[in-house]
Amino acid sequence: MWEDLKFDFKHWRDIERLALVGDSKWEAGMAVFCKPFTAAKIQYFDVGKIEEAKTWLEAD
Repeated sequence: MWEDLKFDFKHWRDIERLALVGDSKWEAGMAVFCKPFTAAKIQYFDVGKIEEAKTWLEAD
């Protein structure tokens, strides 16, 4: 996770959307926790909705 955050800090202007995909409540909480640290739109998706996450990432 730390490496992901360092990457995000370095490239925060380049990233428009972040889809967090997982299967636990703490991962869903990370989507909320990370919002103040990036200008990107962040959304959590359950692992069973990975195709929905991909579609969301590609949306305008």
